Amino acid sequence: MKFELRHLEAFVAVAEELHFGRAAGRLHVAQPALSQQILRLESALGVDLLVRSKRRTGLSEAGRLFLAEARRTLSQARVAESVAERARRGELGRLRVGYHPTASSGPFLAALAAFEKVAPSVELSLHELAMGELGQPLHEDVVDVAFLSTLGQVHCGEPTLGVHVLATERFVVAVPPSHPLAAAEDVSLADLAGETLVMLGREVCVYWHDHLLAMAERGGFTPRTVRYAGELGALLTLVAAGLGIALVQESTRMLRADGLAFLGVPDADQPVVSAAMWRADDPSPVLARFLDLLT
Repeated sequence: MKFELRHLEAFVAVAEELHFGRAAGRLHVAQPALSQQILRLESALGVDLLVRSKRRTGLSEAGRLFLAEARRTLSQARVAESVAERARRGELGRLRVGYHPTASSGPFLAALAAFEKVAPSVELSLHELAMGELGQPLHEDVVDVAFLSTLGQVHCGEPTLGVHVLATERFVVAVPPSHPLAAAEDVSLADLAGETLVMLGREVCVYWHDHLLAMAERGGFTPRTVRYAGELGALLTLVAAGLGIALVQESTRMLRADGLAFLGVPDADQPVVSAAMWRADDPSPVLARFLDLLT
């Protein structure tokens, strides 16, 4: 381009004031410097934008038409500057959130809700992930952050990934309101002996499936039968329909309180740990803003 935004700003000021002295004062520049900017702009365009005389300064026909476009260009430049600044602050852009079905409850939902309040203009997309592939979508730039819940401790084992524990929760048992134990505040695992257990399928997460069953059996709860669901919402629907009970993390109450009772299980000896993972070298301002809320 043969001219810069400062030349457009100079021209618009002169065109609106129709007086070089007033325009120079408005722009806080010397009048000779302003005159030179207008001359350079006219030279670059190959046309006179102003009609000059001893008595007045006016716009030529080309100047009148050019003024509208110059104003539009300056306005768009201000918009572009604002967009860049908001992107720098993490207020604009995108955040691709991966999550495992075991993590689709309290801490995960709270993080999304908090981020929506501080960055409502960020494009947010959700991607369900398999437990064994949480690191892969991060490394392949498919997601920016991944949420998981596991039993015991979170083991990352990859120095290129950042990890932050969001919450450590106890187990509760979800039962339909008609269940004989529904009015109890707490139950033991042994109290559940002979019940049908509804749980996430082994293909969803081998570790979660096997450790949950082992914990139940240590406490004296061997399910009569096991029914499987592919995600947490379906699991709770099966329980509400009276097709079994489920051992879930305490924050699951947030997902569905209607049609279910949640009872404490003090002897469930494995805590549920919810965590977020991300690429440690990711430069995204949006991710940085999101992580600020988490950490």
